[in-house]
Amino acid sequence: QKESYQVTLPRMQGLWPNTKELTTFKTHILSLEHQAWQLGMKVLQCFAYKLGFEKNFFTVAHDRTQADYQSTLRLLHYLPISEDAELPENTWRAGAHTDYDCLTMVFQKKGQAGLQVCAGKDASIHQSWCEVEALDDVITCNIGDMLMRWSDDQLKSTLHRVRMPHKGENKNPRYSMAFFCQANKNVTIQGPKKTYPPISAEDYLKMRIAANFSR
Repeated sequence: QKESYQVTLPRMQGLWPNTKELTTFKTHILSLEHQAWQLGMKVLQCFAYKLGFEKNFFTVAHDRTQADYQSTLRLLHYLPISEDAELPENTWRAGAHTDYDCLTMVFQKKGQAGLQVCAGKDASIHQSWCEVEALDDVITCNIGDMLMRWSDDQLKSTLHRVRMPHKGENKNPRYSMAFFCQANKNVTIQGPKKTYPPISAEDYLKMRIAANFSR
């Protein structure tokens, strides 16, 4: 029930739209990606301080000048729904999940509801969902699985989903953006307490993705 356009700086060769059709698209998107990265690093500095790392620990781990940079800006388009559509209760614009990264920043448009979070350390067992109001001037931040591992599980990743419109709500397309702070591929992930063995950020993401297809 959605489609997306994804921007990961080292992987964009041949993927930018034609400048004759979208003259300033690349310029604006690169500026937004940079600003989102800067903000994400400021947030991660707070976590670095509390975890006992150096102030710029996560900034170095997410170095956007390197060829193994993995942080990603994703532009999301959730498809419109016809007024007479009868949708099963288990149909979602995005099903319940946690993100694989360190930190996700979600940008929403006012009046385009749907994002829900299930807070608490026992969220996977005792699920209680609450709405995240969509506002133009608010950025919603989610902790991801990578940061949970890096913190030796002191910081819990956020279970979230995007529901279908309720009866009487706007069924037009829904647009949002997400910036995923993902450590560079060659960075080693291990918490201060060494609860988990060291693993590269590249291998960690591959492991998390592979888990989706295990039986």
